[in-house]
Amino acid sequence: MNLLKTYFPPVVDSSGAVSWRLTVHNAIYFLLLFVLIGAQPVSNFMMSGMEILLAVNWALEWDMRAKWNRARNCPLLWAFLVLMGVHLVWMIGTENVAYGWNDIFKKLPLLAIPLVVLTSRPLGRKRLTWLLFTFVSTVFVATVIGRIRIATIPDLPYRQIIPFISHIRFSMNVCLAIVVIAWFGVERAKRLEGASSGGRKARRPYADWLLWLMLLVTVSLIDFLFKLRSYTAFVMLFVTAVLLLVVFWRRIGNKFVAFMAMSAALLVVAVTLLVSVGMYNDYYTPIPLANEPLRPLTANGNSYQHKQDGLIENGNYVNNYICRSELEREWAKRSSVGLDDTTDNEYTVYPTLLRYLNAIGATKDSVGVSLLGDDDVRAIEKGIANPVYVNGSSLRKMYYVMFFEYECYRNFGAVKDFTMLQRFELWKNAWCTFCKHPVAGVGTGDVVDECHRELAVRQSPLQGTYKHAHNQYITFLVSFGIVGFCIICCFFVYAFRRQSLLRIPVVLAFVSIVLISFITEDTLETLAGCVFSTLFICLMAAGEAESGERRTEM
Repeated sequence: MNLLKTYFPPVVDSSGAVSWRLTVHNAIYFLLLFVLIGAQPVSNFMMSGMEILLAVNWALEWDMRAKWNRARNCPLLWAFLVLMGVHLVWMIGTENVAYGWNDIFKKLPLLAIPLVVLTSRPLGRKRLTWLLFTFVSTVFVATVIGRIRIATIPDLPYRQIIPFISHIRFSMNVCLAIVVIAWFGVERAKRLEGASSGGRKARRPYADWLLWLMLLVTVSLIDFLFKLRSYTAFVMLFVTAVLLLVVFWRRIGNKFVAFMAMSAALLVVAVTLLVSVGMYNDYYTPIPLANEPLRPLTANGNSYQHKQDGLIENGNYVNNYICRSELEREWAKRSSVGLDDTTDNEYTVYPTLLRYLNAIGATKDSVGVSLLGDDDVRAIEKGIANPVYVNGSSLRKMYYVMFFEYECYRNFGAVKDFTMLQRFELWKNAWCTFCKHPVAGVGTGDVVDECHRELAVRQSPLQGTYKHAHNQYITFLVSFGIVGFCIICCFFVYAFRRQSLLRIPVVLAFVSIVLISFITEDTLETLAGCVFSTLFICLMAAGEAESGERRTEM
């Protein structure tokens, strides 16, 4: 019974009497949040359903006087209302009305979640802790499912490791889960060191099995980020960790935890530098073939083609030592797939074969093809251009992809289909669009059309893409101009200062993750991004408001 009252406490109405109607609605509210926070990393359908049910329960609960009192004292809620209000106002003059309304509809979580969470009765620390524990558990289970998919599905693309939501959105959830685990760990370490029973010495944090379990889960989550090849996620983790250590160093309290945290941060920096230098040397160290003088003829007496364009992969020059006639003849003996046929990744076999032979240090002729095993032939047929992508570690794959993209850009200015480089091109293009409409922007509905028009005008290699900015800040600038962008920023800055939210470590970490994601993603252009960006901050703000009320009453 005590446990039931802890998680489903009776609610009193304005007269001070227990109201079972309000109690039931409050219990439903907690259960729906429980499902929503668990579904948030894994199911768009469940997220949508829980949002609707939360709104219905909120309306049926009524009690609007109490909700209005909470709303008028919550600057964060008004910041979200202003954000959606700017979207609505900037519909004036929009040419693509259909896209504008669709964009507003997708962003309804930015209105619904703050309105429901920030005006409902705060959950209390214990219930909030259970919600966060549910979130971490769901993220961890999803990573286990991802590992099973990797082990059971051959050649699974890294973007499909997580079948539930975008791998980028999921990586943001993993980063937040790591932060929450760290927060739980620090709080538990403080309790252990400060606890004493019967005159016995308090337990040391390093002897606590639960802290070690948290550490193992954290390591598992970080390892999974390598499998997702999420560069942004590692930037998020590093910047957030450094920010927390700088801001809250004195508040950690536990010397052991503080020492371990600082040591871990320094270790991450050192390991990252060492690994990066090692991978660079591994990729660029010339193999013997690259150091030899160029030979004009193959072993069969046919002429080589040496483009000498400088494109390097695995320490060798990709476009040297090519004899297409011998490749065609020898490849036909090994495979029924022609050199000009398309692979699973929409490239043709020919450039894939060139890169694969180059990566193993072979010449691109009949001798090179004869060195391929049956597994190599099957990999090339599937569009795998480097044996590292099959046999290498997740870390090595990530670095090799990054280096090859840089090589293509350095030599040919290529950006299409390259994760980071096409972002740079889209940012530059969207910035040019903003510079043409700097004051008030192009409007809510015309941002995509204007960005695509600019791609065509600049004859960008990305013209025809469905993407527009890939940066939430620039998207807002293009849509609303400096005026709308400043209005949104001012209200959110005021809200965070007024409610002192950034003094809570987990809130500062969450804001850091979201703001960094805005650099490389249009985070608020998807349901998962909108829910992620609002749910946690609203729950923490509501909890802090409750703490403030209690301090006032005391």
